[in-house]
Amino acid sequence: MFQTNTQGLDAAIAVPMFIIWITISLFAFIFIYKKKLSSKISILLYLISFVLGGIILGAIPNSIMPIQQILITFGLGLPIISIIPMIIILILLLFSTLIVGRLFCGFACPVGALQELASKLNFKSNLKEQKNIKYKLEISHRTTNIIRGIFFIFIVLLSLVWGVALLQLVNPFLGLNAFTNPLMIVMLIPIITLCATLIASFFIYRPWCRFLCPFGAVAGITSVLSLYKYRRTEACTECGLCEKICPTQEANSDARKGECYLCNRCVDICPQNAIEFTKKK
Repeated sequence: MFQTNTQGLDAAIAVPMFIIWITISLFAFIFIYKKKLSSKISILLYLISFVLGGIILGAIPNSIMPIQQILITFGLGLPIISIIPMIIILILLLFSTLIVGRLFCGFACPVGALQELASKLNFKSNLKEQKNIKYKLEISHRTTNIIRGIFFIFIVLLSLVWGVALLQLVNPFLGLNAFTNPLMIVMLIPIITLCATLIASFFIYRPWCRFLCPFGAVAGITSVLSLYKYRRTEACTECGLCEKICPTQEANSDARKGECYLCNRCVDICPQNAIEFTKKK
């Protein structure tokens, strides 16, 4: 059965966590918008997100927690007023995807940052280097969306119909609490999920985000309407290099960009400097 979790409402943790999220997102936006996001800068942002937000603060609150708490509340028939802060957090996070797409998922999410760092091993920004990589698995955008959608429906049904908090059990964000609460045995399964996600990230690009993350399932829809996206300029020669290097197959000209995590690989490989993170003209 459900067990409520109120850690996310602790201002001593939530306030600095949100400051980190906003700061990282702001810097990432500026660097991407001005085409100044080098490999070193992106790695630095990922490390800050993971170390400060993930290890030191234990990733509390996190993008999955609002969904988790909402499902718990409805599953137990608890007063909705008790989760108003969580509803506000979820709305704000989803609203951000309408402006800057998956920028939060790409840089400010500690679990996302960890996956992105691991992906650097087998998912390169150079096509020649990428061709020499043997140990990687590319899975179609359609397949990942179907699997994630099924999982999302599954956890919702388990929560609302049978009262099983599967999401709370496997949430990898909770695995990060092992750094601050190493004796909490209840974190064993989330720790296993986190470790499995890390290992899989060396071979599959962002496995948690693309296959299982419930926030990603919703954000993948709202991000389609994002104001800012990677867009080709008139300088584009249709060489197709960006499409070959994109790990989520979202670089083609008519892509909806719902699964674009702003990794900047397409910008790095473009020989004409013809890709910009901008509003639709």
